Amino acid sequence: MTNFGAKILGSSISSLTAQQALIANSSNNIANVNTPGYTRRQVEIESRVDVANIGNILQIGSGVQLGNIKRYTDEFLESQLRSASSKKGQADVRNDYLSRVEVSFALDGPQSTVGSALNNFYSAVNQVGINPSNVDLRINLMQRGEDLIANIRATYATIAGAQSELNHRVPLEINTVNSFTTQIAQLNGLITQREAAGVIAIDERDQRDTVLTKLAEKLSFTTLETANGMLNCYLDNGFPLVNQETSRNLTATSSPSFAASTLPRSLSGEVLSYVTYDFGSATAPSHLDLTQLLKNGSGTLAGILQMRGTTDPLNTSPFEAEGDLVSMASRIEALTRGLLTTANQTYLGVDEDTVTAGFQSNAGDLNGNPPGVFGLFDFDFSGVKDVDGDGIPSLSDLTSTTPLISNFSSLIKLGFTNPAEFAAARDNDPASGSKVFPPGDGQNAAAVAALRSTSSAFALGNFSFSGTMEELYNSSVSYVGNAKAAAQLAVQVSDANLLSASNKRDEFSAVSLDEEFANLIKYQKAFQASARMIKTAGELLDQIVSLI
Repeated sequence: MTNFGAKILGSSISSLTAQQALIANSSNNIANVNTPGYTRRQVEIESRVDVANIGNILQIGSGVQLGNIKRYTDEFLESQLRSASSKKGQADVRNDYLSRVEVSFALDGPQSTVGSALNNFYSAVNQVGINPSNVDLRINLMQRGEDLIANIRATYATIAGAQSELNHRVPLEINTVNSFTTQIAQLNGLITQREAAGVIAIDERDQRDTVLTKLAEKLSFTTLETANGMLNCYLDNGFPLVNQETSRNLTATSSPSFAASTLPRSLSGEVLSYVTYDFGSATAPSHLDLTQLLKNGSGTLAGILQMRGTTDPLNTSPFEAEGDLVSMASRIEALTRGLLTTANQTYLGVDEDTVTAGFQSNAGDLNGNPPGVFGLFDFDFSGVKDVDGDGIPSLSDLTSTTPLISNFSSLIKLGFTNPAEFAAARDNDPASGSKVFPPGDGQNAAAVAALRSTSSAFALGNFSFSGTMEELYNSSVSYVGNAKAAAQLAVQVSDANLLSASNKRDEFSAVSLDEEFANLIKYQKAFQASARMIKTAGELLDQIVSLI
């Protein structure tokens, strides 16, 4: 015969236990409402099976029992959040560094730029050509020339400095990545160990998702969860960053094993580091190059590599690298080399003596002296500058110095130190070997000033351009401006996408205080009702006892 009194007490006690568990779970949810990465949990309850009374006609039941705890998470939404975090990290890096560089190319504001300095220099040369004997105009020309050089040096230094800073950030980012992958591998082990005993490792899974999101801010990857609860992480080429309980640490090296020759220098003269995985040993490294792969992905590491640039080990020039800063520096360096070659060639004039071997300039300063090979614009170098010895500055001279000079934008200087040494005049005597400079002659200065509207071909590394020097610089301003506008738009889009992905994830996984408050009232009422049932069962028992 079924003991209904015992059933009332048993069911009520089981209900008390279940409601306490539900209240405790709601308490934990509320306590973690602001905890990053926390996912809402729900205790599952099940009807207890009355095994002892199977076969009886009347199956009232034996109360309630606790089941598993459910973690509200959706892998698709988590993946979308990681992807949005990765793209935001990439966009933020690019926008940050482009904001720094853009100032050097600004079209307005009090700061002088290469463009304004170049315009002022040509205007000063033109004024000297009109009145070459005026010392004040010559002094002004020297000052405008120094301004141009200072702006070239400063702009190049800003770009090169940004590249150097990014290069130094690469190993720091790699160390952070390695820290995250190590944590994921350790959490994989803890999750498998706990869940093998039949307990869902909720806290560990929350921690792993949080670390995965942080890792996604650094680089892009894909994941695959195995049957035992472990999560493997792969780069786009299939390289396993995390394989169950094992993580593979990446390295940042400036001396990779795959470099058969001297590595090309950066814009500032150092060596760009490569992101690799070392299959070898400490004494015999064997590097797998992952640099280009990571650059083509997303995350802060991709943004860094895209801005800094990546280079083939067989390259010989820093301007052969591929990157935003390299493209900007190539334009400034191309302008500098144009001043050292085209401007100096125009400044030298023509060969005054076609009979005598070698090149003799037909230009002259106030004392009738001809300018040197690099008489208008020169560069700091103690070796031979006119390498081929033909008396004419050329690109072959610049690319044949020993030791080889990687850039001239940080070395350029004015070719004369005395205002009287500027060669404004040109020989008016057609006879070879005979020079006549009429008083007030400014033909040479006029020829230099005409370079403002003279087109030339500029080529350096992966960059080429045909036009005037001013047009070259204006194209550089457009390039930087467009890159900055694109980066700023990317930031706005990535911010919106991250907010949207975060909101969708929170709608499903985050704690809702309104929902938890409603649940608390429901669980509390159920608890009170269960307690009341125990009291009622006690009163019934008392009545039965009193009748005996």
